[in-house]
Amino acid sequence: MKRIVILLLALAPYFVFSQGQVTNEINWISLEKAKEYAKKYDKNIFVYFHKKDCPYCEEMKRETFSDQTVIDLINHNFFPVKIDSRTKDTIRYNGIKYSNQQPISHGSTFRHDFYHEVARFNRNGEDLTTTPTIVLFNSKFEKINVLPGKHVKPLLLRKIKPYIK
Repeated sequence: MKRIVILLLALAPYFVFSQGQVTNEINWISLEKAKEYAKKYDKNIFVYFHKKDCPYCEEMKRETFSDQTVIDLINHNFFPVKIDSRTKDTIRYNGIKYSNQQPISHGSTFRHDFYHEVARFNRNGEDLTTTPTIVLFNSKFEKINVLPGKHVKPLLLRKIKPYIK
């Protein structure tokens, strides 16, 4: 009996704290999982494009994506995905396979075609891409908005709140 009580006391934190635990980071998932879950639960997808050695990406990670209000809003209202804009992964979008077609020796510095397709925005008549960029998709994986550039907390919250279902 004494062993059972000790065992239960040792395991109690796992049962007590595992339910409804507050997380202090965004729960990034794969794009495939996000597409599957979005369709099943009718929730929008939040795709964050970043790249290595991008100072604005690091600032967003450190300042915006570490804020508890931002974390909670994204985790509870979107399926969040983080994609390197120079990934070598193949991504399917609207029935087309997108990839980074540069050889590995050049591909680490060349943009992915999916990123170029969905993160493009028009400014003064010119098509541009930048990192970081957030692209919002609906539950059918249709692009609904592009939010280019670094976003501080108030700006990001204002821009994504209209897309909460």
